[in-house]
Amino acid sequence: MGSWDGLAKKYQLRCVVPDKFGLGGSDMIPALLAHLYIKHVAIITHSNGAIYTLNTLLKIRHILHPARPFVAFLAPWVHPSHSGSLTALSLVPEVLLNKWPSIAKFVNTTVAPMFMFSGQIVNSVTKTTLPDAQLESPGHSDYDPELRAIFPELKPLVTKVFMEENMSGGADEAFLCLKRGDKYTWGLFADTDDAVSMVVDQELRLAAVANSSEGGLRQEKLRIEVFFAESDIMIGKKGQEWFNWCWQSQDITNVISYTSETVPESSHETIGEPEQGVFARLFEEVSLFFD
Repeated sequence: MGSWDGLAKKYQLRCVVPDKFGLGGSDMIPALLAHLYIKHVAIITHSNGAIYTLNTLLKIRHILHPARPFVAFLAPWVHPSHSGSLTALSLVPEVLLNKWPSIAKFVNTTVAPMFMFSGQIVNSVTKTTLPDAQLESPGHSDYDPELRAIFPELKPLVTKVFMEENMSGGADEAFLCLKRGDKYTWGLFADTDDAVSMVVDQELRLAAVANSSEGGLRQEKLRIEVFFAESDIMIGKKGQEWFNWCWQSQDITNVISYTSETVPESSHETIGEPEQGVFARLFEEVSLFFD
């Protein structure tokens, strides 16, 4: 996360990265933004952050910029029933899922490096340094020179530090993603397609209110950009296609601008890393919104 500092400075943005509950310690988003005196935001989310972001759109849509509402999804999570990926996890006994944080720490410190992002276990990371060619890629050019110089040494420490933090929410995240147990629901909706339908209905209502108001104010389209990983073991191509279908099967033309693309040579874990250039592009784009 700290590697975004150079980008934030370059584009004069404030980057807020709240932890989720049980993963470092989070507070309610409205309270956090009020504390920081931030009125409007653009949202960039990764993996199962999509579940939280869709709930955010439905509960507190007003925190988005009124003239340029924007949300970006990176490698969004899709339930295994739609992706066909990680279906074996649905068969893992709950007692093992509950012990996930301690198991992950043991594997990380005793057996082999593990990497966990957005509350998910992902495959072992063996390549912890970047080739010189990648360090010179466009995605890295906007980062602080001193940070770029130490990035190969810094990267292996990320997992170690992460595992030393509070990971009590790891099991909850696994239950949430798999929707295992009665208390682990996805908030206001049953699944992503339901959430999208609700978001579209909400945008239509907002547009109707804006158009009927004095002066005929126009409701700006909600802009949604999706970045899929070229190789994603978490949701696979089938899950990516289903996520696209959730949006593209709706009549969103008048209220939502939706685009999606695949980031070459990226994975579920690496899509947000500097060499991919996704964040450099998004920060530049968002800076124009808040200019």
